Amino acid sequence: MRPNNELKLHFVNVNHGDCTIIEFPDFGSPAVHFGVVDFGAKLGADRALPRDYMQALIDVRRDTDPTLDYVIDFVCVSHPHDDHYGGLNRFLAAFADPQNRQNNKISRYWDCGFWTTASRYNQALATIRDNVNITFTRVSSGAEYEFGEARVTVLAPSIDLRNRYDTYGINRNNASVVLRIKFRNSYAIIAGDAQFASWGKTTEEFPRQRRIEFFSDALGFAAREDTSDQLKCNVLRVSHHGSKHGTSLEYLERVDPDHVVIPAGSQPWYTQNIPEWVGYFPHRLTDTIFDVLVDPNNRHVTGARGNIIFKYNGGWTPRQISYVTERADSANFTAALAAQWDQTA
Repeated sequence: MRPNNELKLHFVNVNHGDCTIIEFPDFGSPAVHFGVVDFGAKLGADRALPRDYMQALIDVRRDTDPTLDYVIDFVCVSHPHDDHYGGLNRFLAAFADPQNRQNNKISRYWDCGFWTTASRYNQALATIRDNVNITFTRVSSGAEYEFGEARVTVLAPSIDLRNRYDTYGINRNNASVVLRIKFRNSYAIIAGDAQFASWGKTTEEFPRQRRIEFFSDALGFAAREDTSDQLKCNVLRVSHHGSKHGTSLEYLERVDPDHVVIPAGSQPWYTQNIPEWVGYFPHRLTDTIFDVLVDPNNRHVTGARGNIIFKYNGGWTPRQISYVTERADSANFTAALAAQWDQTA
C-alpha cells in the first residue's frame, strides 16, 4: 500500500465535461478513502474516463497489496446536465453492488434535488434508490461532513434556491452543488455550473470576511481554524467550464483563489468536435476577469494540460501540481499516474 498523508485533488480531463476525484489523507482507517464530484463528458467516447481514472488510482494505491480495501465516501452529481452525469451509470456498474455490501464501495450519493426528465440520469437515480448500501441525500448549503482531518462544506444550493427550482426561474446550473474542501490550512472550492443567482445566495449566506474565534460545542465540532473569509480558497474549480455566465469579478474577489482549474476542452478540440463552441469555454470575458486577479501561470485548463493533480500537505499552497497527459483509458495510464502520484518534488 502506498500511504497518503496529503489531500490530493484529481481534476480528470474529460474534454468538455467535469470530474473531480478527491483523495483524502489516510486517517487511521485500514481502507483508503475517496470522494467523487461529477462524471460527465459531452461526447460518449469520453464518458468512461471517470471510471477508468478511479480504477487506475485504486490500482496505484494498492501497489503491492492487491487486497487493500477502499471506500468511496461520497459521489455527487452537481446538477443534471449530461456533461456532469454522462458517465455515472458506468461508474455505478463498476463500484456499486446492491446485492453484496462488501463489494459495494460507494457509501453516499449527494444530489442537488432538481427534478428532470432526463432518462439516463433518472436511470442512475433508480439504480441508487434500489441499492440499500448507498445513502441518498439531497444536500444544501451549510451542511458539513468530516472525513478524518478533511472537512467538506456545502456552499450551494441554498434552501431558498431549492424552493424556487424551475417554477420560479432557477435553472439546472444554478441548482449546482458547490463544495468547499478543507484539510488543515488547505482550501479548495468545486463549483459545478453555479451561475450568478447561486453565487449571490452563497455570498449572502456565507458573509463573514474577518477572522473569528470558534468555541467548541458539546461534541467539539465548532472548535477549528478557518480562513478569515468564509469563501476564500487556494484553488477554485471554475464554474460552468469558464463560461461568461459562471464567473463574476465580485464573487471572484471574495473567493480570491491563487489557482483556477477550468474543466473544458482545448480550443483545437472544440474546433474539431463542437465548432460552434469555439471561444466560449473559457470565454474571453472570463479570461479578462482572470487577468485582474489570477496569475496566468496559475490557470489550468484540463483539455490543454491533461489530468491535473493538486497535492496539499496541509499548507495554504499546494506542495506540488502534477500533470498526467495520457488519457485515463490508455494502456499506459496507470503507470503514468503512479509516476506522478509518487513524485515528491
